[in-house]
Amino acid sequence: MPRPEVHEVSPRLLRRTSALSVCITALLCMWLFGNLYEAIVWNPQLIADPRPGSLVGEFAAGSPVYYYLPWTPVSLVLAVVLRARFGRDAPPRVRRAWNAALGCLALGVFTKVALITRVNPTFRDAAVPAEVVRGQAVLWAFGNGLVIAVVTVAVVLLTAWRRPSGP
Repeated sequence: MPRPEVHEVSPRLLRRTSALSVCITALLCMWLFGNLYEAIVWNPQLIADPRPGSLVGEFAAGSPVYYYLPWTPVSLVLAVVLRARFGRDAPPRVRRAWNAALGCLALGVFTKVALITRVNPTFRDAAVPAEVVRGQAVLWAFGNGLVIAVVTVAVVLLTAWRRPSGP
């Protein structure tokens, strides 16, 4: 027999998803703040003073890789678990928000993978002219800005449903 359609977020659903929601939010915020740091500190510095070969190695101390691995994939997996495990118990508006958040996170991951594999190697190559480094830094800034926007939207979509409705 099909389940009746749920229209309100139940206290039971809030309790059952609480720990998972906190973990997802914390991990996504780590990813978000890593990107904000790049946007506010690292990228403007690189655009203003493009030094070929100046970026630290992928796994050296201070590498941005530590902001994305393992936090980004873990947060994405936990968001999928939230949707898969509790989707049947959630109202349609919450399922739509979760689906949209997953789409935002997928776009963010795709963008970061493209930036890291296509643009990032330019910053480590000492033979690349400074103007090429500057151009790639501008490209990184726009891609990173997109990631900041979609991760912010995902955090809102994954958390806003938890607030009480009504007065």
